[in-house]
Amino acid sequence: MPVATIKDISNPWRDAFQPANFRNAPFFVEAASRENGRRMVVHQFPKKDIPYAEDMGRQAISFTVRAYVIAYPFDDGGSYPLRQRDYRPARDLLRDVLDSGQYGTLQLPFMPPMVVACERYRLTEEDRFGGYCTFDITFVEFGIQPNQPTEDVRSVLLQAANNLTQHQKDLLADPPAPPGTGSTEFGTGGG
Repeated sequence: MPVATIKDISNPWRDAFQPANFRNAPFFVEAASRENGRRMVVHQFPKKDIPYAEDMGRQAISFTVRAYVIAYPFDDGGSYPLRQRDYRPARDLLRDVLDSGQYGTLQLPFMPPMVVACERYRLTEEDRFGGYCTFDITFVEFGIQPNQPTEDVRSVLLQAANNLTQHQKDLLADPPAPPGTGSTEFGTGGG
């Protein structure tokens, strides 16, 4: 009878596990945290005991990740850089992606993917841990640039122009009666 392993037990959180990567640069995750909240401005007025807290909207979501790459016991023969005896190609790939300054999709093992930018990182290698390095990375939600419209302004403008043109055509095809010529006006006779 074969010996069962922990992987043989169905578990919803294990089934939802996703390999971690940023802009397709894979890494392992030791710890990851998500930080969020509200931007609050607390107004404190002279001669008043009770302050007023003003909600200025949601804070940008940030992620703090303790990532690592490590030498694999053997080359798995594939192109996946995390399963190689030499950890340096995976290290260099992640370092180059973080240095590029470009935003991209961050996938953490148990969180939904999100478009982020790397705010800062620290790469640590120690002699006593040969074949292993850690990255302490801070990512911040990329969001929408302020000068980028959220909807297609050209399409909205063209649709408004088409609606106006159609309205004018409808008016010319069936013009309304001039005021004062209808029989339902204030009466028909003088005097």
